[in-house]
Amino acid sequence: MTLTFQALTDALLPSESYVEHGEKLASDLNVHEYVIDGLNQYITVQAQLYTISIPLAYPTARMLNSAANQLVNVGKIHFSSKASFSENVAFARLSRQDRVRTLAALEELKVDLYALPTPYQNNAGMVKHVVDALNRFSIFGYYSEWSAYGSTRRLPPDERRLEFFPISWKQVGYPGVSLGYRDFLGFLLKMPRNEGEA
Repeated sequence: MTLTFQALTDALLPSESYVEHGEKLASDLNVHEYVIDGLNQYITVQAQLYTISIPLAYPTARMLNSAANQLVNVGKIHFSSKASFSENVAFARLSRQDRVRTLAALEELKVDLYALPTPYQNNAGMVKHVVDALNRFSIFGYYSEWSAYGSTRRLPPDERRLEFFPISWKQVGYPGVSLGYRDFLGFLLKMPRNEGEA
């Protein structure tokens, strides 16, 4: 499963190698862990009268591999290497471009929905929703402070600490954490007080 999500974020995020404090960082800055956590914790499904959260990382990895296999079997894409074939890592065996094509085929519902695993089998709405979430989780994870949490990233949010300045922030020129940013920084903001008014 981890290999599939590493391949996903490798296809969606800028392709570079990163070195921070003389130490080489994972190529996707561990954004694949952010995607896995997001799928397991933040997506809810309607079950009769209730909305429940179900872990979706494992079935989503299976969905990506199933879609990759379907597209290879009909000749729309080809495996990039002659490495040993396994249906469980089919998505990771594709080139970056073909991984994006696989995501597009899922989003456009150009795969056999009946062949997808539960809960995606014959569930077009769920497929589209989760493929969209894969894009969002990858981008959020990359441009957030996630990578800079380093060894504390798997701790509860109030225990995480920034261990270095996020590389993605440097890339986009984001100045970093502040008590606040205003569009008109340097202009005095006058806020009327309404004390004593009913």
